[in-house]
Amino acid sequence: MRVRLSTPLHAPPEWVAAQLQSTAVFRHITAPLVRFKRPGGAPWPTHWSPGDLPLQMRLLGLLPMGSQTVRISIEPSAQSGAWPTLRDNGEGTLMRRWDHRITLQPLPDGRTLYTDDIDVVARHLPWLMTPLSAAFAQVFYRHRQRRWRQLAARHAADPMAAPLHTQRAFDHLLAAFASDADAPPATRWRWLEAAHVLGQTTLSLHWRSHTAMLRYALQLRDLRESGGQVLRLALVPLGHALARLPIGNTGRARVSALAPMAPQSHITRLIDGAMAAARLQPVPFLQKTGDSA
Repeated sequence: MRVRLSTPLHAPPEWVAAQLQSTAVFRHITAPLVRFKRPGGAPWPTHWSPGDLPLQMRLLGLLPMGSQTVRISIEPSAQSGAWPTLRDNGEGTLMRRWDHRITLQPLPDGRTLYTDDIDVVARHLPWLMTPLSAAFAQVFYRHRQRRWRQLAARHAADPMAAPLHTQRAFDHLLAAFASDADAPPATRWRWLEAAHVLGQTTLSLHWRSHTAMLRYALQLRDLRESGGQVLRLALVPLGHALARLPIGNTGRARVSALAPMAPQSHITRLIDGAMAAARLQPVPFLQKTGDSA
C-alpha cells in the first residue's frame, strides 16, 4: 500500500541534501514519535552510506516496535541537473517491506519541494496490518515533514546556525571510542571524557555520555568507576532541572561530580577534531546528475 506526501521547505536543495546525509538529523526529525537506537548500544555513524544499518525502534521512546533494517541506496535521476532519489528499501520485525523514497525538487523561489513516497507491506496478517501500517505511515511522515519545516525555518532565519552540529560531533567521539577498541583504557577513556565535556549541557547527550562510561567501566570490571557512574546518572536529571552543571567536568568517578574544571588540552583537541569532522559536506553518493564527484 502506497503513501505519498510532499511539503515545501524554506531552504535550497543543496542544504536539504546535506542534512539528509546526517543520522543525527534523521533522529531529530523522527523524534519524539519514534525513537531509534542501534542494537546493543552500538554508536551511530555520523553519515548515512549505501548499505544496511540495523536499528531498534520504540514508539514515543517507550513501546518496543522491534527491529528495522535501513537499506540505503541512491537512484540517479534520468534528467541532467536533477537530484537523485534517496531510497531506504528496508524491512523489519513488523514490516515485510518498507520501501521509502525521498525526492528533492527545486522551486523557483529558492525553496525545495520535499517528497516522501512509501510502499508498505506488513509481515503479519497483511490483509489487516498493511492498511493499519499505511495509516501509521501517514501520521509518521506528516510528523517528519513538520519537523523538516521547522528545521528549514531555523536555517532560513539564521543560515549560519547548525543546531545538530554538537550532536554529530558527540556521535563522532563515541564512534571513535568504539573503533579504538585495541587502545589501552587510559586512551579510550579520553574519548568518553571529551564526549562528556561536549555533551554536558544537553540532557540527552549528558545521559548518553554517562551510560557509555558505565558500560565501559563494567566491561573493565572497575567497581569503583561503575559505582561512580551510577551516582552520576542519578544526578544528571537533577543537575539539568536546577541548571547546576559543573562545566568542563570530565564525568569520571575519580573527580568530584560537582566541581567545574578547566578544559584539558587533550580533551580540547579531541572536541575540536570532532566538531570539524561533524561539519556536513556534500558527498559523492548524493549529488545532482551531471555533477562531478
